[in-house]
Amino acid sequence: MRTIGARVDACVHSGVVTGRQRQAAVAAGHPRATDTAVRLLRAGGSAVDAAIGADAVMGVVEPTGTGVGGDLMAVVATHEGVSVLNGAGRSGRRTDPESVPDNGHGFVPSVGGWAVTVPGAVAAWQDLHGRFGRLPWPSLFEPAIEAATEGAELGATGSRLWESSRDRLDAAGSALYFPAGTAPAPGERWRNPALAAVLKQIAADGSDALYRGPLAQAVCESATAAGGNVHIDDLAGHRSEWVEPLQVGLGDHELITVPPPCQGTVTALAAEWVHDRGLLGATGDDAGVEAAASMVEALDRAFAVALDCLADPAAAEVPDYDEMRLRMAGAPRRGPMPLGPGTVFTVVFTAEQAVVLTSSVCDRFGSGVTVPEGGFVLQSRGRGFSTDLSHPNAVAPNKRPYHTIVPTLVLENGQPMLGMGVVGGIMQPQGKLQILHRVLGGASLTAAVEAGRFRLIGEGQVTTEASLEPDWRAAIGAAGYELVDTADVIGGFGGAQAVLSREGTLTAASDPRRDGTSAVIGITD
Repeated sequence: MRTIGARVDACVHSGVVTGRQRQAAVAAGHPRATDTAVRLLRAGGSAVDAAIGADAVMGVVEPTGTGVGGDLMAVVATHEGVSVLNGAGRSGRRTDPESVPDNGHGFVPSVGGWAVTVPGAVAAWQDLHGRFGRLPWPSLFEPAIEAATEGAELGATGSRLWESSRDRLDAAGSALYFPAGTAPAPGERWRNPALAAVLKQIAADGSDALYRGPLAQAVCESATAAGGNVHIDDLAGHRSEWVEPLQVGLGDHELITVPPPCQGTVTALAAEWVHDRGLLGATGDDAGVEAAASMVEALDRAFAVALDCLADPAAAEVPDYDEMRLRMAGAPRRGPMPLGPGTVFTVVFTAEQAVVLTSSVCDRFGSGVTVPEGGFVLQSRGRGFSTDLSHPNAVAPNKRPYHTIVPTLVLENGQPMLGMGVVGGIMQPQGKLQILHRVLGGASLTAAVEAGRFRLIGEGQVTTEASLEPDWRAAIGAAGYELVDTADVIGGFGGAQAVLSREGTLTAASDPRRDGTSAVIGITD
């Protein structure tokens, strides 16, 4: 456990310094979500209040990535220490592993009822608020209810992803999300009255609104009609889990994330590998170039280890972190697991709390299975299960699958320094490692977030953005990786939300690759 430092007594915002204000920073995936977080902070809310409210809004404006039918993970730092919440749902208790189909690559298909697991986000909202919230629970959902009722404008990236994901939806989803036959255009207002009604129920009744009663029954009927095995007792029995953080030392820094079955393990293993070689944050011609090749190699090895042994520790034997670290040396060059890119991140820092929250329906529009009564889709997280029944991550009843969402917090000398999230499935640990490397090398947060990226995409294959430094690209090729030009890699090069605390000042950055915004504000006591 670690504590965070004393509050910041001066705020820099639009060039104005006010000694009686405290500083707060927000980065989120849509302007409406950022505005919601700011609104809740100025109303006296905690960072967690702000993150929950923003996340609820993201479910309205970016249903391809998140919603009440998805999961949630969070890392929260306060003066008392660091807490990690695993809000992942499990497979249904009646799941028959022998009857689950294979997608042709050794995993469960991503479309249809087999991919549906219990949605965990709503329970996680309530658990986070119960421990760290300050505002009344119903007030957190007012902005999302307004957005769903009055309509919220879509961003350019959100509209494009919406249109490109139409084939994943069932008939009810097509009717809900494509009422005019096409996706809402950039700037067009999207309304979802059914979702507004669900959010009102959640505001009034808490998480029971989803896990018990008529809405729970509707969820189960949609899942089972699509071939799934989530039933009413699975929903009623769902619980989030407060877990021990996965925490690794990186010199004066510590990286904190979510332990198995989450791929935070990949982030940690890769960062430690590069750090142990003296290259994490290294600058200069030779060191910087060597670091690029080292990061690709580290990620390749870490993904291989994760594919072999990452699973739900409550349902399978999972090696501890030190054992996985030892396995890095002999790990093969195999490439990452092909998992979906539907995820959103919200990062909020205040003087009292630092929170990195991520929620997801896994693939875009999740499983494509829609709950028409609720105006939302169910996640495809079950596609993370292996169909090899001898594997630790094998599909089984009442089990959490390999999970991609990875909220990450970095401490400097025991204090929160960097909170970050990168959307894009397997791009999450890759993007975070590259951003962390650049920040530790002295880059501004904005420069680190906007810099060109590489992406490990398959066995011995890497693709890069045109803006990646040419010497990085050359070093990756010289390390034996095939450089592949592809403009249509699923999930692209991610989209980051990040907040940095340095020398008593907060900065926030939202990736121009996506539709998000960031804000640094002053809050008066």
